[in-house]
Amino acid sequence: MLGSKPYLLVRASLDPSVMEDFQRWYGEIHLPHMMDIPGIVRAYRTDWTRGGTNWAAFYEFDNEESIQEALASPQARVARLDWERWLPHVSELTVEVYASLSPLPTYHHWN
Repeated sequence: MLGSKPYLLVRASLDPSVMEDFQRWYGEIHLPHMMDIPGIVRAYRTDWTRGGTNWAAFYEFDNEESIQEALASPQARVARLDWERWLPHVSELTVEVYASLSPLPTYHHWN
């Protein structure tokens, strides 16, 4: 992953009976709100079916410096509030941020 851009991964276990309405809401309302967040440059949807999860989306950040600004933005708050109507239909929801690891500076211990 060295040199790659950081991303946000959102996974959910949704009640299958609401999936069609959820997908419509995601495409028409939530995705545009996510793409309004400063620093988010790309979005990917996947049919993730591992571990009880039946929905997942990846959002690519422009760079590592944009992560904190993006997550603290008013636009991110709007996107988080979007989810409230679906929470009664969600048994599990995870939000994870992934970024490249880089080596720590050399540490010299002096005795």
